[in-house]
Amino acid sequence: MEVESAVTDYLLDISHLEHTSQTGYRQRLTVWASWCLLHQVTLSAVNNRNVQAFLAWLKAERRPKKRGEKQLSSHTIAGYVRFIRTFLYWCTRDEEHASHVKLSQVKGIKTPRTEQAVKPTFSDVELVLLFDACKHPSKPYDYQLRDTAIVSVLVDTGIRAAELRTLTMARVTLASLQARESYLTVMGKGRREREVPLGNRARRALARYLREVRRGASPTDPVFLSRHGGQLSHEALKDILGRLKALSRLPAHVAVNPHKFRHSYSTRFLAQGGDLYDLSRFLGHRSTLSTEEYIKTLGAAQVRRRKERTSVLDHLSDS
Repeated sequence: MEVESAVTDYLLDISHLEHTSQTGYRQRLTVWASWCLLHQVTLSAVNNRNVQAFLAWLKAERRPKKRGEKQLSSHTIAGYVRFIRTFLYWCTRDEEHASHVKLSQVKGIKTPRTEQAVKPTFSDVELVLLFDACKHPSKPYDYQLRDTAIVSVLVDTGIRAAELRTLTMARVTLASLQARESYLTVMGKGRREREVPLGNRARRALARYLREVRRGASPTDPVFLSRHGGQLSHEALKDILGRLKALSRLPAHVAVNPHKFRHSYSTRFLAQGGDLYDLSRFLGHRSTLSTEEYIKTLGAAQVRRRKERTSVLDHLSDS
């Protein structure tokens, strides 16, 4: 069986995933499937040797989108392998394709080593500028409250963009006389549900937005609305953050995106003495191996420090 045919079936099967996830799989698997077709590699013939040959071709023929970079990064190359392995594991469980792919075949595919890259994070000054931009006088009052709540939640929880966009009213629990704690219940990757705590400053920003802008919303309604009154799309959230960056007058090289907030949350959480296993659970990681990447950016003394879990946003300096 041709790889291209099986990939088509797989992409249709994952149509329920977030748009960005689908796009990632489609782009990478399409490139690989085309390479397999050109080199006459069938689904049953896929193995570590020809996957490594494909990676060598990638390094030689594909060029990165970022200016100034001459070849694909080790992380991009390793990402192709992860997508290929995920697809092949799916094949082993699929009724039509299971006979073409053996589990040992998939396990034999090795992921190349990656260079340790420093994950970009926000400085205190940059975050203060973004919060100031949320309250810019050129913005309608409702948008000021919404954007302040969005940035507060991203800074203080590190949740993914899709988790923020699909958050519903029923999944927000704010401290009150009845509830002692504030937290969000988010639906993460693989439809895995988890609770993520909120600090006091994020709670107050979110409570004010809900009280003044979202009063009367039903439990199933989205928390954050677009300018058209519906759930935020991926592009709408991207536009909101882009406008905040412009209003904040941050330098052009400073990226503002949900994943950078996630990195900032993680490194600050650990630097403040947070526990690795707590962080792994709050981020929704399946394994602490992913979470441990953040430790490499910290000093040994910071990692050893063990304190009671405190809010990332509550520790942000105002100046």
